[in-house]
Amino acid sequence: MSPTPPLPAGIARPALAAVTPYEPGRPIDDVRRELGLERIIKLASNEGPYAPFPSAIAAVAEAVAGQRLYPDPGAWALRDALSAHLGVPGDAIMVGNGVDSLIKLLCLALLDPGDQLVMGWPSFISWRQGAAIQGAEVHAAPLRADGAYDLDALAAQITPRTKLVVVVSPNNPTGGAVDARALARFLDALPSHVLAVLDEAYFEYLREGSHDGVGLVRDGGRLVVTRTFSKAYALAGLRVGYLVGPPELVQLLGRVRNAFDVNGLAQVAALASLTDTEGHLARRVAEVVSERDTVDAGLRALALDPLPSQGNFLLVRVGSPERAGRLNVALLSRGIIVRPAGAFGAPDGLRITIGRPVENSQMLVAMTASLHEVDAA
Repeated sequence: MSPTPPLPAGIARPALAAVTPYEPGRPIDDVRRELGLERIIKLASNEGPYAPFPSAIAAVAEAVAGQRLYPDPGAWALRDALSAHLGVPGDAIMVGNGVDSLIKLLCLALLDPGDQLVMGWPSFISWRQGAAIQGAEVHAAPLRADGAYDLDALAAQITPRTKLVVVVSPNNPTGGAVDARALARFLDALPSHVLAVLDEAYFEYLREGSHDGVGLVRDGGRLVVTRTFSKAYALAGLRVGYLVGPPELVQLLGRVRNAFDVNGLAQVAALASLTDTEGHLARRVAEVVSERDTVDAGLRALALDPLPSQGNFLLVRVGSPERAGRLNVALLSRGIIVRPAGAFGAPDGLRITIGRPVENSQMLVAMTASLHEVDAA
């Protein structure tokens, strides 16, 4: 087979040289093929530990026969259900192909070369990528010791060229969440030329009384909120999230979004999940939070020190990038997939998703053996 011809010289946009491709957590089948292990436990990508809600599974099964048609381009049924659920007008909501697609749309619509996006770091890499793709600058503020965004440090990074300031809370990969009252004060003090975005991908796991970005929007805050059905609702494979913000922004994003970008099965599954009346969401969140506390205690018993988390994961910083890498390999050899956090700005860290109780127990057993192996080498 002859090689394909090269691209013309200079055709690539120069800004892309600064963009590091996103590397997802390793798939189960990939690890199984490589290591020849039958039992693989994936605790790497912060998916929900259980199957989608029964109502969502039934809705998908019923809708499959109609997939010869393009999906509703505006996801109107889901948008209207979100409007009723959240208490905000429908024209203030955009449904997207996961939060990642909404991040890209925000950056595409709002950022030009030389503009600035301000965020904390370590944090969710897609915000950094989205700005870099547009040739914009990223100003990063350090986090607080507990892994939450430091809002004072964030405010200090804002300049006259800043367009977007992003707060990820709970923060990925650290799990820390900002205080609701401090967030309100921070938003009130923002310069008028800056638009704030609150990334609440793990909103459902927040402690009672924590911040509610949609509530701030309802109260008239100049704010954009992003949330997802990928985590607590267990629909990661279908890719559906949503944005709540000023209607003018939603109209603007409509100019740059792809047509039919949220597939029909994702729409019906999300709608069924949102309107589920069996209490699955509350029960599952409670189970994950309880298991998170159990895993936290188990890691501490191994002389590890995970950061306090309000997500469905824990970040463990193990002293050095080299030790983190060796621990990751040792865990893989035992069939446990966790996520090295270097791409998120924590090269000495491993992010561990909370799974089912039996998976968490097996991870702790594997971690015990892996620590002995790595530290004895």
